[in-house]
Amino acid sequence: MGSLSAEEVNEQAAQIASSVLNDSVVAAAHCEQVTQDQQLKAAGVGGGSRLAAKFGTKLGEGIMPSVGNMAKGLRGAGLPENFILAVTSDQIVALEEKEKKGELKPGKVLKSWAREEIRASMDSGVVGAVSGTPDDRQLITLYLPLDGSKSKYLAAAAEMQAKAGATGQPTRFQLAKDEASNALAKELVGDNPAVPNVQIGNMNLGQMAAGMQMPGQAAPAADSTTQLEKLAQLHASGALTDAEFEAQKAKIIGS
Repeated sequence: MGSLSAEEVNEQAAQIASSVLNDSVVAAAHCEQVTQDQQLKAAGVGGGSRLAAKFGTKLGEGIMPSVGNMAKGLRGAGLPENFILAVTSDQIVALEEKEKKGELKPGKVLKSWAREEIRASMDSGVVGAVSGTPDDRQLITLYLPLDGSKSKYLAAAAEMQAKAGATGQPTRFQLAKDEASNALAKELVGDNPAVPNVQIGNMNLGQMAAGMQMPGQAAPAADSTTQLEKLAQLHASGALTDAEFEAQKAKIIGS
């Protein structure tokens, strides 16, 4: 958004949400996806390797469109890199973010969910470090239902998540730290920003994440085999993206 401040961008976002939705908007803000390049950079991967990874992803999606569409559906819930997230009394709505001459313009409704269906959590520090979240941003995770209506692969993934006891596909977005973004975060997570009590085996995600290595820190005392097993469980449940899984696995093996 060029030279506009976070406050100015979110003021426009709130106006757009109110103009597009028929319901009263409680909170709205500009959101950004956590990109693969951002995650790999946080893990210390060089620019050339990151570019090769991006090219490889695009190539794979082009060669196998069905699998590529599944990956897009899993990655960021199929939402674009930038969008507006709004909360009404009973819905959470993702809106298209269109820009013209440095200002936001109304776009279409991309997706909507009933508020009671969606769980959310704020980053406790571990996931934000792995994701490479900038200091002027905060990370929020929404546990969104997979839409498998148009893809047999997404339908299979949704079935696997249900069998694993997962509450939804963890989808991470970055918000600014201004008043509007904080209001949106509070509406989504309530007064308890901790990781939801999603159980995998005998541990919840918070307990498992606590055993992961933070960038720049020494590896925990637990042996690498145990760490890798926990990491694999997080990845299998959908709590970690492919890029996050590979980055953390490399750190554990390297230690």
